[in-house]
Amino acid sequence: MTFVAKVGRAAIDGGGNARELGSLLLKVTQALGRLERPEMFRQAFALANSSIFFIVVIMGFTGAILVVQACMQGQRVIGDLGIIGPGFLQLMVREFGPTIVAFMIAARYGAGVAAELGAMTITEQVDALRMAGADPVGYLVAPRVTGGLMGMLPIVVLGTGVAFLTGYVAAHYGFGVGWDTYFRMNLVEYGDVVIAVAKSLAYGIAIPLVSCRAGLSAFGGAPGVGKATTRAVIGSCITVLLLDVVIGGIGYLVFW
Repeated sequence: MTFVAKVGRAAIDGGGNARELGSLLLKVTQALGRLERPEMFRQAFALANSSIFFIVVIMGFTGAILVVQACMQGQRVIGDLGIIGPGFLQLMVREFGPTIVAFMIAARYGAGVAAELGAMTITEQVDALRMAGADPVGYLVAPRVTGGLMGMLPIVVLGTGVAFLTGYVAAHYGFGVGWDTYFRMNLVEYGDVVIAVAKSLAYGIAIPLVSCRAGLSAFGGAPGVGKATTRAVIGSCITVLLLDVVIGGIGYLVFW
């Protein structure tokens, strides 16, 4: 295949995937009236509470590393570290906090959802639900999507806060940045918070949706489950990046 043909095939596949995801989201919306609320809360717990240790560790190291690099560059270029705390907080709230946490959730929760539904699909449990008169979307997908919508925002807030705090520890003990200098919020504006909330909610819907679709389309025995898990993680990360660009661009047009 030529390069142009490969690009065209990728564009066609991407359009088909987007159309299928849109159709699945519409079915989820229609199934909200039949939602299994205990399962919804269980999925929110699995996404948020069960990921706390993982998110805290990753975001803690991320915050410290980013602040150390920022302080090194600040000393070298401008010689003033007074902007490190406020600038880092704005960057974490608007960009890095929601997106990095979403990547971690895609790797942990999304992979688990795809593996679980993939195993159910391959062992014909999903077909059994249809034969019993149950809607697989309402029974399996809708609780995971709504649970993701509930659980994503709190875990993003936690991860962002942990990164900011570990950043202060690195800045204080490594570069002598004081509490009053670091903990200033004068650069965080209303638009930054709105963008962060919009990204968190969008990621909370997208990651379970993409993962559920990957699991329900699994085939081919145990190798099929592995492929579905891979597709879920890669697809979720790509979707997160696309939503990041779209929401960030819209936010820039609206608030700046």
